[in-house]
Amino acid sequence: MDENPRPLKRQRIQPEPSISVSTESDLSDLTTLPPSTPPSPCPANIPSPLKLSSQLNIEDETELKPLPPAVLLVNLPSLLAHPPNHKYYVHSLVLSLSALRKCLALPALLPDIECRAWTGLAELGMRVIAGGFSQREEHGWAAGIENEVRLGSLAVRSGHPSLRAYKHQLALLQAQLSQWQHKTKFARNQIRNLISSLMPTDPPHIFYSAQLALITLLTSPIATPRASPSPQDVHAALAVIQELEERAVAQKHKQVALLARVLRTRILVAAEMWAEVRTAASSAEAALGLSYDAASMIKPRKPAPSQGGNTPTQQAQPPMPEQTFIMFEDAFEAAMAVHLLMLSIVYYTHSGEATEVSPRLSHLHALLDSDVLEKFVDGHTEIALPPGPSLVVQVTHPRILFLLAFLVSSASKRDAAGRKPKRKVFATEGLATWDVEALRDISFSTWASAGDVQEVEERLARIKADLLSELIAVSIMRSEFSTAEENLNILIAHTRTYDIFPLFAARIALHHAHLAHALLQPARALRCYRTAVHHADPGSFVHVAALAGETALCVGVSRRMAGLREAWTQGLSESDDPWPEDELDMELHMERGMEVVKMCRGMGGSLEAVAQVLEACFTPEILKSKQHLKHALELATRAQDNHLRALVLALIAAHYLHTAGDHARTMLQTCEQLATGLGAPSTKGATASQAGRNPPVAVGNAPLGLWVGERFLELFKRAGKEARVQKQTAVNAQLSKAVSDIARRGPRASVEDSAP
Repeated sequence: MDENPRPLKRQRIQPEPSISVSTESDLSDLTTLPPSTPPSPCPANIPSPLKLSSQLNIEDETELKPLPPAVLLVNLPSLLAHPPNHKYYVHSLVLSLSALRKCLALPALLPDIECRAWTGLAELGMRVIAGGFSQREEHGWAAGIENEVRLGSLAVRSGHPSLRAYKHQLALLQAQLSQWQHKTKFARNQIRNLISSLMPTDPPHIFYSAQLALITLLTSPIATPRASPSPQDVHAALAVIQELEERAVAQKHKQVALLARVLRTRILVAAEMWAEVRTAASSAEAALGLSYDAASMIKPRKPAPSQGGNTPTQQAQPPMPEQTFIMFEDAFEAAMAVHLLMLSIVYYTHSGEATEVSPRLSHLHALLDSDVLEKFVDGHTEIALPPGPSLVVQVTHPRILFLLAFLVSSASKRDAAGRKPKRKVFATEGLATWDVEALRDISFSTWASAGDVQEVEERLARIKADLLSELIAVSIMRSEFSTAEENLNILIAHTRTYDIFPLFAARIALHHAHLAHALLQPARALRCYRTAVHHADPGSFVHVAALAGETALCVGVSRRMAGLREAWTQGLSESDDPWPEDELDMELHMERGMEVVKMCRGMGGSLEAVAQVLEACFTPEILKSKQHLKHALELATRAQDNHLRALVLALIAAHYLHTAGDHARTMLQTCEQLATGLGAPSTKGATASQAGRNPPVAVGNAPLGLWVGERFLELFKRAGKEARVQKQTAVNAQLSKAVSDIARRGPRASVEDSAP
């Protein structure tokens, strides 16, 4: 395959399609290198096609005239254009800049040629700036390119009125340059002045591109990579989107109106303005013709067996009909559908509505299975605006969307119980796919910059870090501590390799806190929680989650000290440090805890349920405590978060243990099933085959299972069921041994566990 294919424009000027031209000659035209092998001569008895063509068209050749130097130089960059990940990309930039500079140096240029040259020079200059070439000493050819971009916009200002299209493009480029120079306010004013100077007779794509550029400037601060736009900028961007939608509706540009609605949803999700996301997402879904029935996603109950046997009393229900989803032939609508479905899944997962997530996730998978990403392989789509030019829209690169689908799928599946939880499956498959996709070349358009390549690579690196975080979280929930420690080490190495560790420092510390908490190391968990709080952005999800974990840990330690007094450390990890003496004030913990409860309000279904649990622990009245726990159970059930649901069921059962034994036993049975499922082997007979004749009890969450087993033992002793007491005593002995093994587990036990 030719690594440097000739552009279509050059192929059309060849004499005839049947004429064979060597690949080496094509390369020599661009690189000024001689062919590596001489062309093979034609046999003597067969006339050469080149000679035959020259004999037939000798009259046409005599009439051909050489192109004027200005025309050749101004068109040369389009012939030399390469995508930014091409090996000759830098060469094409150098030659294109040299050609345009020579063109501008020619005397008596026509106005349109001069404007095209200045515009091309400004466009190439911004690509050089975006790629970081002007900031590197080894690229001396890019020095001073900023002045040429600025001079280009000034040179065309005084041009002829017929050259307004060049003024618009150069104004956008000058605003990009001002933004790159950290002149944020000046760049925004430039775009606003451009919008106010446009006339009704200007093509609509000029209005739309200027408004989209202003939205980008308002929502993309350049101060630091982690910076978020201010609330004022977010509202200003939403106001511009409203103007964009109103103009599109008035001119009956439906796809532009759809773009405005999807943009509004994206900005609201990024700004965490969750109260307005539902309305925006519903409006965008309606524009695409999407509608989902959440109730149809609930699985029907299995028919109950009859009392006399195992035959069902009712006939088996017919299988559910196969789901059908809307597919999109238009590339722009397909891109908007993929973006919108991911945004909707993120929102409904955040709000804890699993029944709303399921149909949208199924639709997203159906679209990806239909190769919808092949419709915009380079990350650009077009909106036709007849009779004028089309509007080119840059969307998220399909490589990012493909891997992001695994991350969204993993994060939306909150249930960690079972033999093959989907949360773990999607995270594992996503990591395997990431390793495969990292070896494949990424398709970019010829007008993309090296900065776009760097941005895509950084986003892909962040997606892998997020997938590792999901896998670590589900491994801790399932008591797979060796897997969690191994992936934590991989996550730290990955983030340091790609220089994104500061972005994940708080989350890594939170993972270490959860791991130490599960390994019965309260002192280490407390330090890690506080480290996560220190590194997280104030008010962020990680910040509030770390505060909630710290509060729950302190409350648990205080209650354990009050009950066991000096023996409270028995059963905990032997490798843990002493508990700080200044963390013994229960009243102080309650005061801080109520502040954390207030911070959890409005932070999504998971933290809302955690807030209800904490408030139930701080409430002295039993009825209010039961109400809070009931609300927490509803939230956890609606989100299908069985890990949190098991904890809430245990707390509720403790309230009914001495007053309603039957009700407590029912909840304890459900809690025991969930605790066992949090660590079930991937195959049904794996544990039994490994253990031989005396298979052990499926452990799962051993501390929770032991607590449930002890409560069962109390109920069986109270009811006088000796057989059940003996059986439960044997089960508790195995669970107690599992808890002791966790307590004796050292910080480097993962290496020992992985040894054969």
